Amino acid sequence: MSIIQINNDELVRKFTKVALGLSRPKDLTSAIAGSFLTIVEDNFDAQGRPAWAGLSPVTEARRKPGKILSQSGQLRDSIQPDSNDTEASISTADPKAATHQFGAKQGQYGKSSRGGPIPWGNIPARSFMPMDENGNLQPEAENAIYDDVDYFYQKLLD
Repeated sequence: MSIIQINNDELVRKFTKVALGLSRPKDLTSAIAGSFLTIVEDNFDAQGRPAWAGLSPVTEARRKPGKILSQSGQLRDSIQPDSNDTEASISTADPKAATHQFGAKQGQYGKSSRGGPIPWGNIPARSFMPMDENGNLQPEAENAIYDDVDYFYQKLLD
């Protein structure tokens, strides 16, 4: 699991003020979790932001035409937002997710029963979640959270 770092002092200040001022903080965290899901869906649609690495010639020859990470839709469909009064999260139980998010080196997962490396070649990271390997939000996700927090901040002022 990755923990997200918000490196925007104004956003943290507003978020704290809004969270303390709401009678139902889950409304805010639910909005943020929904924004996370939208960002992930947009990342799949755009084939990465920034753009994902292309497929190897071997992979290109073996697969059906179509977008990267979208052959079956299983990974995309497995993404689930969740929230409670104190947290917003997005997760997947797909066993391939971490490899696609962070990449994998040839042989990183050991050897097959025939002695071949798993994976058989290097797999480049194709980050689809709204954060990088250090937990930093991608700009689109930070902007979406800012909009969510600002919406509830304005409601507190009304």
